[in-house]
Amino acid sequence: MKMFRVEFNFDKENTFIHHVQAADKEAVLSQIPSNGTYEVSDKETGSIFRITINLVNYIKVSEL
Repeated sequence: MKMFRVEFNFDKENTFIHHVQAADKEAVLSQIPSNGTYEVSDKETGSIFRITINLVNYIKVSEL
């Protein structure tokens, strides 16, 4: 398993960055729905974030 950085870019100033483990970039992208919401949980704080995919301008996946 490799580590990947996933950037959800909403506009110029607003970006949400999430780190995930997966076999490859295609596996990372297959976990993100094309419509609806994507849920992310912060293990350290216990916070849960829901991203509305329709509000995202683009998603960038890069290997760490």
